[in-house]
Amino acid sequence: MNASVESLPNCLATLRVEVGPERVAKTREELVNQFTKDAKMQGFRPGKVPRIMVEKRFQKEISEELESRMVSNTLEEAIQQKGLKVIQVSNVEDVKLGVSEGLSFTATLVTVPQFELPEYKGIPITVPSDVVTEADVDRALENMRERLADFVDLKEERGVAMEDFAVVDYKGSLGGAPIHEAFPKVGSILSSNEGFWIRMTDESFFPGFCSNLVGAKAGETRSFDVEVPSDFPVEGFSGQKLHYEVTLKEIKLRVLPELNDEFAGGFVKDKTLSELRDLVRAELEGQRRSEIQGLKRDRAMEYLLSKVECELPEDMARAESSRVLSEVVRENQARGVTQEMLKENEKELVTTASQTARNRLKSSFILSRIAEREEIRVTREELFSRIAAIAKGSEMNFEKAVKEVSKRRLVPQIQSEITTAKALDFVVSAATVTLEAGA
Repeated sequence: MNASVESLPNCLATLRVEVGPERVAKTREELVNQFTKDAKMQGFRPGKVPRIMVEKRFQKEISEELESRMVSNTLEEAIQQKGLKVIQVSNVEDVKLGVSEGLSFTATLVTVPQFELPEYKGIPITVPSDVVTEADVDRALENMRERLADFVDLKEERGVAMEDFAVVDYKGSLGGAPIHEAFPKVGSILSSNEGFWIRMTDESFFPGFCSNLVGAKAGETRSFDVEVPSDFPVEGFSGQKLHYEVTLKEIKLRVLPELNDEFAGGFVKDKTLSELRDLVRAELEGQRRSEIQGLKRDRAMEYLLSKVECELPEDMARAESSRVLSEVVRENQARGVTQEMLKENEKELVTTASQTARNRLKSSFILSRIAEREEIRVTREELFSRIAAIAKGSEMNFEKAVKEVSKRRLVPQIQSEITTAKALDFVVSAATVTLEAGA
């Protein structure tokens, strides 16, 4: 067998294979013998049909199987002979096959990118301290207090002040018409609402909205203008002067529960405040360790990506970009972003998705190379553990999940994901980690 390779851009390669007639004849002989052994024809016992009749009766099937077997086997051998790392065979063409002439064909291959693997042991990573301070615990407890806050009507005779909670009815207009008529993408909520709760801060609603209400008493109506901030995500809307008429209906005060043993017991039965502080501290420490471990992984991958430049298979990059874009769209829709706003920012979203996809692919190739060099393997227990997690997330039993994964041929993908994750963990464990200045 003769094989020659021509490398092409974008991780493609053309493999030309030629096989002598002797091997073709030998393979055909084996196929005819197999067909003769298995042939069933009326008037003959199984395996006793004359060879000449088998060749005539199954001429088409024998020819198709001969081509399929010869191309498949010799292509695999040629790839191994040339030491190629192939992701997929995208095309086989110019197939010529004859018992007297032999076999020749050309295959287009998508290959693993070629690059110099950077030094990945001892890479520098800087992270913040994982120490949880008393101030951190205090803030967490304060957040817990706020979750149990009660709201009461203001008893004293005064107007609304900053940090109060105001219940208002309002109408907003632009040029005399409801705001959403001029800018439909902002939605009708900016045009009017009734019984709307707002915390009186500079950041609430629009800058200046709350400050214009300071001093107002229940039942009072105020009219004022506010300017849309420059970072508002609707084209042409920033800088617009909006007119509002706001009626203050109620003034509410937030009352926080006392921080004592009774408060602690409300969160964790039979626990004192001191014990609750210990529990909160332990939870914060666990969260901090997890966050810093994730930060180490991110920064290790950023370092490796910065050290590797390589071409990527364009078909894979396009497919991954499409997946990333779908993820981004779903996340934005879940946050309430309208279809119009997504369309308006389509170019930016596509560019971001493309870069994210290329980084994902490059990361996968880098980590796969590291796993290969370090002989990192996936154990049976790790594979089954991942399938069990898939089963739990899909609300199916383990046996059904195994069948589904096998049916969809997802085992290689799952093994690859586990392998690259283990490779990244290896890199992080071997990194030189320092604390950020002031940590």
